[in-house]
Amino acid sequence: MQSTTRDKPLAESFFITLAHRFSQYVRHGWQGRSHKKRGRGIERMPLYTIAELQQMAQEWVALEYQRTPDAGLRDPFRPGIVLSPNDMYTVQVARSGYRPVPLSPAQNRFFLLPRWVTPGKGGFMIDYRTYQPVAQDAGHYREILLRGGSKLPGSKDQWECRFDPYHPERVWLYDHTAGTWVTCDFRLRHLLTDPWTADMWQEHAERHRAAGGSEEDEEAIALSLAQRDRRRRSRRPPPKRTGTEPPFQGLELETEQPSQDRYAGLEEFDLSTLRPYPAQPISPLAPPPVPAPSALPAGTGGTEPSDSGQAPHPLAALFPDDGDGSTLDASTAGTPAAACEVVEAELLDDLDPDGDDGAEDEGDVWEM
Repeated sequence: MQSTTRDKPLAESFFITLAHRFSQYVRHGWQGRSHKKRGRGIERMPLYTIAELQQMAQEWVALEYQRTPDAGLRDPFRPGIVLSPNDMYTVQVARSGYRPVPLSPAQNRFFLLPRWVTPGKGGFMIDYRTYQPVAQDAGHYREILLRGGSKLPGSKDQWECRFDPYHPERVWLYDHTAGTWVTCDFRLRHLLTDPWTADMWQEHAERHRAAGGSEEDEEAIALSLAQRDRRRRSRRPPPKRTGTEPPFQGLELETEQPSQDRYAGLEEFDLSTLRPYPAQPISPLAPPPVPAPSALPAGTGGTEPSDSGQAPHPLAALFPDDGDGSTLDASTAGTPAAACEVVEAELLDDLDPDGDDGAEDEGDVWEM
């Protein structure tokens, strides 16, 4: 059964957010989420590589998306306050405590792409590439063959396998009965000495099929991919480039070497002794803080009355007169900054470009 957009509403909602708040600002002439609706003359404009585009997307997530309040993030104790993902994480950490624990290589492999395979005597296939166990895991692989199917519900007796599409020369077969991994290498790995990806393999497989071959002929596809790397090294590079650009291979997870435990030397302690940090009042209706005594140096004239008889603002001496005759009113000094932010945000027409908060009432901002 083919999946639809209703089967993954969270992913579809994020795609709309990514298009409205990031994609349309990356390339000139962008007019929609489909490449068929893009503007004219795109090929004459400067383009970005996949590595540069992913770097920009990661910066956008860290600097803009994680800091922007979202209507779906609310604190149960303060439902009238809209929080950002970072604020929501901070609230939960303050409530339950936090202790970072480095992940092991076995745990990092669960972040790779899954694929269900059927192991055989000659190995198993992923995208018509044959993988065989390494020498140290050959005995464990034979035990899996003797067990037959995985007997997992909904798996059709197949076994779970994890692989990195940017480093497809090695995969890991998961044995759920023992909770261990079987390392398997590509059968023709010795032919491909240069870095390659699953997309590069698919590209050469399509070329081989267009020439009358079969995409199951992994030897011919591997030789074609190896010859491409040789031609790339032998040809003269363009004058403006210092060398050949390596293929984008993403961020490599620590799936082989164990991670460094920064807390290995700490003494063990009872986690039940952790107490949540007291939350600070952030409500716009909270009483204003008690004004601190003036810390201005003597002789600044910050406490002298003005011509109108009203006492000037304590910080007026720190800011020079800009010439427009405007002064800082002391009556607005006690107004909390959070109240001003809420009032200004409520006057905006569209708080969320995704349309997630369209069904909310404006009065919800002031609910406690």
